[in-house]
Amino acid sequence: MKAILEPAGKRIAVLQIAALIILGLFIYAPCVRGKFIWDDHGLIKDNTAIKGWSNLPQLLRTDFGAGSGSSSVYYRPLQTIIHLAGYAVWRENPLGFHLLSILTHILAAILFYFLLLYIFHHQVFSFIASLLFVSFPVNTEAVCYISGLSDPLVTVFLLLGMIFYLRNLSITSKRHHFLALLSFGLALGAKENAVVLPGLILLYHYVFKKTVNLRTFLPFLYILIGYGLIRWAVLGAAIPLDLSGSNLWSRAPVFLAGLTQYGRLLVFPTGLHMEYAYLLSSFGAFRVILGLAILILILLAFFSSRDRDPGLSFAAGWFLVAFLPVSNIYPISQALIMEHYLYLPALGFFILLAKIFCYPFKQRIARGILRLAAAGLVIVYAYLTFKQAERWQDPVIFYQQTLKYAPHSWRFYNELGLEYASSGNPAEAQTAYQEALKINPDALGIYANLIDLYRKTDNRQKLLETEGLVEQVKDKLLKDHLSSARRFQSQGDYQQAVGELKQALGLEAGNLLIAQDLASGYILAGRYRDAVNLLNKILSAKPDFALAYNNLAVAYYYLKEYDLAVHSCEQALAYGYPVDQEFIKSIALHRK
Repeated sequence: MKAILEPAGKRIAVLQIAALIILGLFIYAPCVRGKFIWDDHGLIKDNTAIKGWSNLPQLLRTDFGAGSGSSSVYYRPLQTIIHLAGYAVWRENPLGFHLLSILTHILAAILFYFLLLYIFHHQVFSFIASLLFVSFPVNTEAVCYISGLSDPLVTVFLLLGMIFYLRNLSITSKRHHFLALLSFGLALGAKENAVVLPGLILLYHYVFKKTVNLRTFLPFLYILIGYGLIRWAVLGAAIPLDLSGSNLWSRAPVFLAGLTQYGRLLVFPTGLHMEYAYLLSSFGAFRVILGLAILILILLAFFSSRDRDPGLSFAAGWFLVAFLPVSNIYPISQALIMEHYLYLPALGFFILLAKIFCYPFKQRIARGILRLAAAGLVIVYAYLTFKQAERWQDPVIFYQQTLKYAPHSWRFYNELGLEYASSGNPAEAQTAYQEALKINPDALGIYANLIDLYRKTDNRQKLLETEGLVEQVKDKLLKDHLSSARRFQSQGDYQQAVGELKQALGLEAGNLLIAQDLASGYILAGRYRDAVNLLNKILSAKPDFALAYNNLAVAYYYLKEYDLAVHSCEQALAYGYPVDQEFIKSIALHRK
């Protein structure tokens, strides 16, 4: 590190950083002209939570999707606050948000450069790895997609946390230790995969054989525990709940098949798109066997090269640690493959490539050939990234391109229809919606979009036909959800039953009988407070609903709010409900 503090080293560093900035701005220039795409509408354009600073306290107490009217398993207050500040400046102009994403990505590349410089003390090596990162085509999903800001953002603060932590190790500075902890906290506020920072710190200590100072390291774990408690308070769970119903053994081949796909994206970053197919696989499938081979190679590189080549061990370890949260070994997402999942893990791959391009051959010409190869790869990356950024700037082209790779995605046909409708192409919009309905004929949202289109084009015949279809689909879905709820309850799977009943209630929001069934489901699932809240809403709509009073008494009883339980029981009896005698005896013990 001291070497780059020499005047010549400083001048080289300035030139290298300038090159990173110029390259990053150039290759991502096309997406600056891009519009809002996909989730950008909900998270930015239609997000009421970012429309005023008075909403700031609420942003800290709600999930990531609350402002858009949807629920989310993510808690990312830092990204939402940044969107809030951006909206105050740019309003609904996507240009400013795109610039923010690009600059954050470039900052991540610069910090990656300094982290490698600090660890390996090699400017050319650090520069090559950072050039590869800033120009890597797979990163376009995280950079051109405004909603993908969380990936560059969390990487910036993770890298800052590592840099400050390593700086504190060398000079034992309370200021640097505090800044490392602060960076970790901010990273957790940006995205959940920031939880890997303590693992990356331990990786550094293991690979480079540095003793861990518990007084320095433990505060990171305390912050992690605090983060889990905050998530629990806001979302009701410290980690996203696994509602997939699958087990580790059934997910293992899917994980290995996904590792093969990610390996392909790292080596051949072409054919990029959203909406990768879910890879249902068995242990005998070729892509699963190949994924297992890749995993074994990474593990061998990590453990066997620690003594003879710690850089290789660090690269393999970085990929493994950073990849773990997005590997879907524990399913936190409906999607198995997402290109932006590689954003942080791929840093390990670029360390490996930089090591190859900086191999210390004795022959000067061999070293020169490697440098030319590195430059050639950066040029190829830059070209592919520029072309992919061009696709992101036009939503219609983006959706059409995606549908070439995911022709069975009704969601993208729906989004394409919305884009056509907003740009004044009703015929194309209708075609796209109809293609979506061929794939998913039960998607009520698509019918709603068609109805809106027919109203605007004054097509009354199609309007009436579609409205009639909507009622048929609603009836079918309602019966399906209620039937599934009964089946799950008979199996004792009350959480799944609650999910089905919530879907049914969404179809008929004013149906008090379904609401009552949902409240009963909450009680069976042990979610007594949810039951109380829902039952009070039911009783405000129908004050003489005897069964609701009975269930309210039960919920209050389990919450140990006995006065309210006694009162609710008396109301149930007053309205003629046959309250269970054993329950009456139990509740009588708490009468005052």
